[in-house]
Amino acid sequence: MLRKIEFKYISTLFFFLLFLVFLSTGPVFAQGDECEIHELEEVVVTATHKMKMLDTPASISIITAKELEEMGAKSIAEALRKIPGVIDKSAKNDAIAIRGTQSSMAGGPVILIDGVPQKIGDYRYDQFSFIPVSQIERIEILRSAGIAYGPGSARGVINVITKKGKRDKPLKFDAAGSYGSWNTHNEHVNLYGGINQWDYFLNLANYSTEGYEEEDQDRRSALLKLGYNLSDQTRIGIRGNFIKHEHHTAYGLWKKKWQLENYRRDIHFPKSETDPTLVWHNEREQDVSTIALEFSQKDERLFLNATASFTDYDEEYRGMRTKFTSPKRVYFDDKDQGTYTFTFSAGYNLHFGIVNYTPCLGVNLEDIDFEQRRSYPNDPNKNTDRYDFDIEERQYGFLWDNDFLFGENWGLKIGGRMDRAKLEFEDKVPNKVDQDKTMYAWSGALCYYFSDKATVYVSSARNFWFPTPRYYAWAAERGGDLNRPEDLKPEKSLTYEVGYKHILHKAFNINLTGFSTKYKEKFASYYDTTGTWRGMKNIGGAEIRGLELEANGRVCPWFGYRLAGTYLKAEWTTGQMRVYEHPSNTKVIRDLAGYDIHGIPRYTYVVGLDLYPFEGFKCSIDINGYGSYNVDYLNRIEYGAKTTVDANISYTIKHWKFWLLGKNIFDEEIERVINPTGRLTGPSGEPDNAYYVQDGRYIEGGVSYHF
Repeated sequence: MLRKIEFKYISTLFFFLLFLVFLSTGPVFAQGDECEIHELEEVVVTATHKMKMLDTPASISIITAKELEEMGAKSIAEALRKIPGVIDKSAKNDAIAIRGTQSSMAGGPVILIDGVPQKIGDYRYDQFSFIPVSQIERIEILRSAGIAYGPGSARGVINVITKKGKRDKPLKFDAAGSYGSWNTHNEHVNLYGGINQWDYFLNLANYSTEGYEEEDQDRRSALLKLGYNLSDQTRIGIRGNFIKHEHHTAYGLWKKKWQLENYRRDIHFPKSETDPTLVWHNEREQDVSTIALEFSQKDERLFLNATASFTDYDEEYRGMRTKFTSPKRVYFDDKDQGTYTFTFSAGYNLHFGIVNYTPCLGVNLEDIDFEQRRSYPNDPNKNTDRYDFDIEERQYGFLWDNDFLFGENWGLKIGGRMDRAKLEFEDKVPNKVDQDKTMYAWSGALCYYFSDKATVYVSSARNFWFPTPRYYAWAAERGGDLNRPEDLKPEKSLTYEVGYKHILHKAFNINLTGFSTKYKEKFASYYDTTGTWRGMKNIGGAEIRGLELEANGRVCPWFGYRLAGTYLKAEWTTGQMRVYEHPSNTKVIRDLAGYDIHGIPRYTYVVGLDLYPFEGFKCSIDINGYGSYNVDYLNRIEYGAKTTVDANISYTIKHWKFWLLGKNIFDEEIERVINPTGRLTGPSGEPDNAYYVQDGRYIEGGVSYHF
């Protein structure tokens, strides 16, 4: 049963509504610019070719720049929490799971910036925190297991689309600044427009915060985009981006819940009640620069898109957690990665009587070189051969997609894809890995268009997730004969989906999706019979079923609403895992079949209300909730359901906008809890959980100027 919203939330919502209804009894002027087009009518690019989201046979959501501004999002991960099917599993790193598909110690969905894949490092964690929100025009979130973006898109796709200039506006200027809790300040300037056939966009941004846990973070960035329009249909562009990001990260509060109860907002904390030695923090400095060339052409029939890019990523990571407990274990990692990518897609609209046929061909190439060098400043003679390594990865993909429209009502979309991934890993031991995998994916969807405002579809797709380089490295270092690198296989997924999208009225729009995904060769940690960890291995199968709902509308000129919700049932179908028996706390091997996959809440929801009492004035309140989830493989430890409330008031007059917002205004204490094997503090003891604290109450005021 869903956890009931506490009385304080209901009473707050009631008085909030009562107050705003009182304000709205005066003259109402909000019918003009505030009545935005519903997102189902927007054109999406996260598909094989641009089309209305309403007509796309897939589960897609959009977060616009305006929505990012109104929610006061400081990172992409923060904004994605409000999307159905998206679960924030962040601990030491940003971690987003779409439909509960993330593996341990690896990233989740495919991350794109303007269509360019972001595959960073050997773990391939989701890298969100360094992307400035002020650069973003929109974020498109594909939850369906599409094939357009190759291996990994079985876990979803997040495409971050940056802003660009407009030729019909010679000069536009935006500037904004805000100040909030934890000494957080955020400033940016945008300069954009067009001159003759040129368009341009310049963004300069700065962000700094001391953080809820004193997790200092500083980010400075610059983005420049120039475009030359050969015609109204053809554009050549260049994009240059530089980001410098520094972040001090608190380590998880572990071993004793006492740390959580007494030091939840401290970046440093005692090791235990009886040991005052401090557990320190980790530090990361990232420099990211990208140069990309873009070409697009679209007329009534032919469309072409191509992008060539180079991204240079430099990181210095300082593992400081044991600074005082075991100072010789403090280490520095210097990481350097260069990535070349090329993508090309082309299609042509053909007409044969009542049949419209659009074939689309696409290719993509990725060339990644990564190296890491480690040093131990307090133990310079320590052997680092296992940690000094080089990775070369090449991926080649070919896509063939076909769209058919029969008359005005029926549509068929079928496609296939071939990907070849080659990976070479070598450390100084030397351990060597040389892998070459070829994967074949396919998808198909049948659509029925009731009208130009309603669509229903059924679809199925087979896709893959290719193991990260770190999985292969662990197998080489630790696997022995029980987990050899050559035995690791890509995860396979088979997804069935049915969707219904309808713009019934400006007062009610709905996007409803049901799905079932079966996984084979799913990865998890592997231990031998002695309890020795042997890395990550394909251990079994799983099935995830769910429902996703988005609905919104403008009931009257002064009142609108937003609903988003997800129900998930995720369980193992096969596989074994070494866990801790309760209450003896001894290590045993247990079958996983029938157990829920840990870390995935059964439900999530957002209830949002928007009120426009008079012209230029907007008030919003969001109630965000998610259900309890199991912490361990055998579902013996549970983390309870949580509910938070956000509120926002803004006033726009001429070129100015002023706002006051609050997030988690009731200061709900939220953590990400880690203890998959169910370890206890001792026989008949308490769960030996690690707690990674999430943000508490945040209050912000800000002003922006648009010219």
